[in-house]
Amino acid sequence: MSEDSPQGSEDAAWVTIETPYNAAELRSFLADVERLYRINSQLVFEEWRQTGENQYSLKAKNLSNDRLIETGLEVEPADDGITVRYSHGLRKATAFRVEAQPGGTAKLVVTDDYSGSSLSEREARIDEVDKSLVQWGENLYRYLGRWKRWSWVPGWKFYMRRVWQPMKPSARRIAFMLIVVTVAEFVVFLFVFTIFWLEMGRSLN
Repeated sequence: MSEDSPQGSEDAAWVTIETPYNAAELRSFLADVERLYRINSQLVFEEWRQTGENQYSLKAKNLSNDRLIETGLEVEPADDGITVRYSHGLRKATAFRVEAQPGGTAKLVVTDDYSGSSLSEREARIDEVDKSLVQWGENLYRYLGRWKRWSWVPGWKFYMRRVWQPMKPSARRIAFMLIVVTVAEFVVFLFVFTIFWLEMGRSLN
């Protein structure tokens, strides 16, 4: 994963994410716009609702700059991905672009566009810049890897969509810790049970 400003632009920032999917699969993944934003661990959602065809309303606390985001979103589909345009805020749009790779997999390029405002205005409103792009890229990288690795497990997709996705970032961390502790306890139980079973077999013999 890498971060830079495309073509040297000072009013945009991007992050490139390696994925285990081909271009068609990755474009299909982008169809769920709400999931793309909820994957961002720096956003604490207060509201997400659809207001029309390819139109949404978002209200969330951005932990990266400690500001409240309250804006409309309009999604523009394209052959290589989607562009999400914002009705309010310094950031004008976020583009999700799929780039096919020679090996059959595809990269996801996420670009935040701040064009349309003067340099002086951007400097005056620097505290509105969304600083979560790198973290968002890391979150997408991990999510896509896990989705590819564990989707075959019964109930995994349901858990991720219906339980994990609506959770706040803090609740996800707590849930992960509980799962790790539960798995560790189960492993210890199996270890103790195996020793008990072997010892009992020896005593019977």
